[in-house]
Amino acid sequence: MIDQESLSALATGFVATWIGETPDAAALEQALAEVERVVGAAWDDEPPHMEAFGAELSRCLADDADPAAVTKLCAVDLHLAFAARQGHPAAMARFETTVMSTLGRVIGRVDGSEAFIDEVKQRLRTKLFVSDGTTPAKIAHYTGQGELLVWVRVVAVREALDSVRAQRRRALDSDEALMAIEASGTGPDMLAFKQQYKAQFSAAFRDSLAGLKPEQRNVLRLHYVHGLSVDKLGAVLRVHRSSAARRVAKARQDLLSGTRRLLHTRLSIDRQEFDQLMGLVASRLDLSIERFLAAKTNA
Repeated sequence: MIDQESLSALATGFVATWIGETPDAAALEQALAEVERVVGAAWDDEPPHMEAFGAELSRCLADDADPAAVTKLCAVDLHLAFAARQGHPAAMARFETTVMSTLGRVIGRVDGSEAFIDEVKQRLRTKLFVSDGTTPAKIAHYTGQGELLVWVRVVAVREALDSVRAQRRRALDSDEALMAIEASGTGPDMLAFKQQYKAQFSAAFRDSLAGLKPEQRNVLRLHYVHGLSVDKLGAVLRVHRSSAARRVAKARQDLLSGTRRLLHTRLSIDRQEFDQLMGLVASRLDLSIERFLAAKTNA
């Protein structure tokens, strides 16, 4: 049984919120004392929010209060993330200096422009520390199981990739005709033609996509939505890059053939119009795959 009268602020907060069993009270007290020591050593002044941090430790450990689990936590990183989430000025400044300032290189692997890096960083700050009112801020998902910097870098790369995909989707959504082609082919008659068959194409494309084998849809999603090159795709699928490339090409061709077959049975148009329509479909196939699969992924 833990002697609550002799507890530190951190241990008091932990015990007050802990709902599981404590298999070894003495060892747990010792582990919590070590957490308090290493966190205290990281600050020149008194570490902020220590009693509340005890409750945070309790939350992050879930039902595992084994002393070994406590000592394995990246306690200094977890405390920094928690104190910054509470809006403590010194913690926010330290997070900015030790974490945010290092993200330029990893974000730059997606897009090296200064404007893009700054935009992603700002979006990341909002995602990490601002709650949407229904769920906690993203930083609350960090539970000290690994280094904070590594965890944030993963979140930053995902945010950068999402930003690129969002830009592509906005570009597609701004195009009133799903099967738009270059400006040289956008006369009034052509625009009317594309708009006339937009709904039929969408339905046929979705049905053809649904008719693919699950592994084919997965290959297309990994390649077009998640941006995996054939080399990375081969590594994920554990096949040679040439095999990965063939799988992408086969799935793409099956999708185009299925769309062609469905449109042919559903439309009553002459051969010239049909060939013209399929030319538009083929010219925008890659963008259509990305758009439809991204929409399904985000639904």
